[in-house]
Amino acid sequence: MKKEYVLAFSSFYKASYAQEKLAEHGMRAAVRKLPPELMKSCGYALYLVTSSIQSAADILEKNEIDFRGAYEIGDTGGKNVYRRVL
Repeated sequence: MKKEYVLAFSSFYKASYAQEKLAEHGMRAAVRKLPPELMKSCGYALYLVTSSIQSAADILEKNEIDFRGAYEIGDTGGKNVYRRVL
């Protein structure tokens, strides 16, 4: 079952580069500003829908791309809730 995730990055450049690498492996992702609920400092995020967030993390690790965390997006009464999974 596919779920929606957010991968947190410290810069737009890292998020954009990660997006390119995931696209090379057939994984679509969108770069957006990081939700303030996740990090107090500014940052960027990749939003993706996948059945295996670990596969995405493995691709990034293989390409030596560090990310600050991976969060599953849930919905509680119309509000997004983020649960750290990696």
